Formats: sequence, C-alpha cells, structure tokens
Amino acid sequence: MNDLEMPLVSIITPSFNQAAFIEETIESVRMQDYPYIEHIVVDGGSTDGTQEILKKYSDLGDRFRYVSEPDRGQSDAINKGLKMAKGEIIGWLNSDDPYLPRAVSKAVNALKEHPEWAMVYGNAYQIDENSKIMNPYPVQPFDRKALFQFCIICQPAAFVRKNIFETIGGVDETLDFCMDYDLWMRISKKYSIGYIPDYLANSRVHPDCKSVVHIVDKGFPEIIKSSIKHYGTVANDWLCHYLEHHSKIGVFWYLNLFKKYEILGSSPEVSEMNRYLDLWVPPNFRISIQSGLQNPPAILLIKGRNHILDNMSATVSVNNDSLQNYTIPKREFDIEIPLHSNVPNTVVEIVSNKHVVPSELGINSDTRSLSFIIEQVIPLSAEEYKFYKEFQKGPLYASAWLQKNRNPIPPAL
Repeated sequence: MNDLEMPLVSIITPSFNQAAFIEETIESVRMQDYPYIEHIVVDGGSTDGTQEILKKYSDLGDRFRYVSEPDRGQSDAINKGLKMAKGEIIGWLNSDDPYLPRAVSKAVNALKEHPEWAMVYGNAYQIDENSKIMNPYPVQPFDRKALFQFCIICQPAAFVRKNIFETIGGVDETLDFCMDYDLWMRISKKYSIGYIPDYLANSRVHPDCKSVVHIVDKGFPEIIKSSIKHYGTVANDWLCHYLEHHSKIGVFWYLNLFKKYEILGSSPEVSEMNRYLDLWVPPNFRISIQSGLQNPPAILLIKGRNHILDNMSATVSVNNDSLQNYTIPKREFDIEIPLHSNVPNTVVEIVSNKHVVPSELGINSDTRSLSFIIEQVIPLSAEEYKFYKEFQKGPLYASAWLQKNRNPIPPAL
C-alpha cells in the first residue's frame, strides 16, 4: 500500500477521571506502526490529573488533539469526537483500554481489501488494572444471529468507516452502558461487518470501570431495551447470563424488569393503590390490577415490613370475595395472594386488624392511621409466577426454566 492509498485513521478516546490508565492508552496509539493517525481525546473536565497528562502530548501537532470540558457523558463525548475527526476510518478507544501493536495497520489493510465491509473487528484480551491478561474476550466471527445472542464484538478492537458512522447517526446518546452493542446492531441492519482473527486490543476490567459498577442496574436494562428495539425481542442467553452471574440483586428486581419489557408475555399491572409515598399503607389497603384476558393475574406478591405491631393479621378479599387471613410477623414478610381473576380489573383489599397513629403515640406529628410498610406490590401472570418459583430454588433453575419455556424468535433476522 503506497502513501496515496493510506487513509487517515481517527482514534476517538472519551475520557473522564482516568489518570491511572490514560497515558498507557495514549502510548498504545503513539506506538502504532501505521503512520497516518490522529488521536482525539474528548475529556469531560477531569479533576484527577488527567488534564496534566494530556498537556504533555500537546506538542505532537496533528497527531494528537484534546478538549476538556463538561459533557453529557461517554456517548456525547464520542459523538463530539466524531465531529472533530478528519479521518476516513474511526477507532473508538476508551481511556482505560490500550491497543496492541499493529492494530491500526491490520484494520486498515482489512478494510482496504474488503471495500464492502462497513467496519472490521478483531480479537481482544480482557486485562486487569495492572495490565495483566485475565482471559480472551468472547469474540466470534460475525453473524447477526450470534450478535443477537450476545455481544460478540469487543469495542476497542473495532474500526468503523467514518461515512457509515455518520450515516447511522453516531452513538445513541440515550444509552450510557451498551452504546457499543447498540451501534453494532444498527450497523449490521444495513451493512456488512468483517472480522479478522488477529488480536488488536485489550479491554480493561477494574473495580471502578462502568462495565463493573453498572453492569446490572444500567447494563442489563439497556441491553434488553436495545435488543428489543433492533431485533423485536431479547435472547435467552442474555437473560440466563445475568440470572446466573448476578442473582444477588434479587427476584423482585428481575420480576419488575421482566414485566416492564414483557419478557414472559403481556403482564398484569397495578393501575391504582392507596399506598402512601413513604410506602406506609392504611389499615384498609386497596389495590387495583389491570390485565388482558389472555394473560390474567394469577398471584399477587406483597413484600413488606412490620416493625411496630405484635400479633398482627390481615384479611384479604379479591373482587369482594373473602379469601383468608394472613399473619403479619413483626419483621420483613412476603405474602402470596392467589387471584385467578378472569376480569380486566381486579380489586384486592387487605384489611389489617391493627394500626397506629404516630402523633397519638408521641412518635412524631403524623396523624395518619398506619399498619405496615409495603415495599413491593407485583401482580404476576401464571408464567411469571412459574419463573418466580424457579428463581426461589436458585438462579440455575430459573435459567433452565427460561431455556425450556421461552422461545424468542427475532422477526428482524
């Protein structure tokens, strides 16, 4: 390849308070054997010494540029860097990830040899905070079905043609965790993606990185949201991966998430209840549940706390039909109320035999009549209840149940 055939490559590095790693990242770009590289660092106004490190490289001229100013997060920084970029090929290298030698030249050669490819990616290692290799990233040759089942592309080992990056609108700034997975899905809808079996980069895993800190609370919901957006559903592989590796977050968290995205089909929902904003409930606690007739509510799960009253009980009725009495222990408690309702609107009343008025007891000025605290109110369909019971046995049981009973077929494939 002669000089006239060598395109400029723009490496974009979003950065915020990564002084411990960013110099290694910059040096990994500097040490590339490919001569036509511009490295753009978009820093969000770091206060940990990152800016002092960036200033050290200011004498590199066109090979290195940086801005440091408040931004709206990583996705905003990447799109800002994309607007600054002059190259034909874009590399996205986070401020704690380094390239391996000859990564850029291998990617450029692959894109030159395959003009039909919109992007190319290679293999990568996962490394720790001391740059020690932990294991290979689970990269696979590109297949859209495989991408549906898992993120088979390691972001620092990927290079995208700039015109493609711009055509699809850059990185989705509504995402804070899986913007790379979303990017690969969007590109793969319209364009070809290539793979080369060379190791191109290291992806760093350390206690403070976003992929560790927010892997469940932000990562999993964003993965589900993006997969449904682009494929119409989410793979069991994703669900089982999180269930098996992150079960400590608890079944109620998973139930609420699964209900939100209808992972197990249409789901009954609480339409109204008289629980107070501070989660206390009055002696007559009333809950209205809406559902479709095809997936009626089977069970109502109640998770609460009683830390005041002894010898407490509650009588439950469903649509004015009395069911049974429940003992309310003086501690945390869970109640499963069978519903088996075949009407669109189900009304559940829980009447307590005791209550307190805090102002009358001199506790505070609260004049409400209060019985106990209710943290979770979750109506479940029959399928959701089966999942709940399997989860109680253990996450592996829940995972096995999903694989056997849920069959997602993405219409987009």
